[in-house]
Amino acid sequence: MWIVAKYKKKEFEILKNSFFKILGNYPEFYNPKVKFKKFINNKLKIIEQNILDNYLICRHSKFDDKKIINQLKKSRGINYFLSGFELNQKELISFVKFCKSNEDSNGYLKQTFFEISKKTKAKFVSGPFAGMIFDIIEKKSKKIKILLNNMNMTISNNSSNLLYSYI
Repeated sequence: MWIVAKYKKKEFEILKNSFFKILGNYPEFYNPKVKFKKFINNKLKIIEQNILDNYLICRHSKFDDKKIINQLKKSRGINYFLSGFELNQKELISFVKFCKSNEDSNGYLKQTFFEISKKTKAKFVSGPFAGMIFDIIEKKSKKIKILLNNMNMTISNNSSNLLYSYI
């Protein structure tokens, strides 16, 4: 069974060890990430960011037992478990499969994760245009024609340097 937990980022290793002590082995942890480049103080930095912020999805066969869940709630490093995870197993499984199908060879999400076909406006998340909003004029398999500040541009659809999300 899958659960969703809010955890304290600085205490993740302690949380993993707490889960190990209670469960007898480590659960499968899943926390989808993106990796992008960003200019900070005129230096190009590589940023790694969890898309779920400080939420974590994990799976273990013992999560069916409510007593185990109550013990895990007291673990150091955990804030709380999202309620309703028992009823939303199909959605959690579907989300994890979708994320894993849109990962590159290093385990980072690709641009295809963020794509929704019917949207016409988007915002750059990374690259030199980070934070800028643009209009999508035409979408092809590998390239996208956009309108950014009254300028027509063509960008690669699979670029890891120019991540964007639809708005």
